Amino acid sequence: MKKIILASGSKNRQNLLLTLGIPFKVVVSDFQEDEIKEKDVAKRAKKIALGKALKVAERHQGFIVACDTYTVCKTKILEKPKSLAEARFQLAKLSGNQATCFTGFCYLDTLKRKRFLQTAVTNLTFRKFYKTEIELYVKKFPVKQWAAAYAPSETYVLSMISRISGSLTGLTHGLPTEFLIPLLEEAGFQPRPLKNEL
Repeated sequence: MKKIILASGSKNRQNLLLTLGIPFKVVVSDFQEDEIKEKDVAKRAKKIALGKALKVAERHQGFIVACDTYTVCKTKILEKPKSLAEARFQLAKLSGNQATCFTGFCYLDTLKRKRFLQTAVTNLTFRKFYKTEIELYVKKFPVKQWAAAYAPSETYVLSMISRISGSLTGLTHGLPTEFLIPLLEEAGFQPRPLKNEL
């Protein structure tokens, strides 16, 4: 059985593929993101995704999917916080403000030499957060695993967002299905609804 190669250790991306019934295996890329010096945030996201995919393609052949997600708020790029203190800072910055989520997406079919590269954009507005809420939140959720310390795949996190416009699954799972599904259909895969999750 042919499988998608997911160049990501993200549980959210894996869960989305599981619920779509798409067979896949995980091969985490060791691509160094700081090699990308691009200042345009949308271009930077897709260049990092491409770098991850090409790194995996050095060792594996087939259908490779790679992504990179981060949020920009008030011109500052918010990636995965390295500490709870940084997560608190990021959440305070997002509180009551507008932000934009960028998800770089890369699909490689190494056999047919097909490449698709794009960035999904989602604009969102956060409600105001309480100080005690932020403190409890950073202790309860795995904020250091999430870009900008939030992941709307969590039901509680959805309550923190008052409005969105743009790519839904790019925001919630870091994997834009508006790009993914048509490409998978071309490769012979079709969604089969399942309820499996990791």
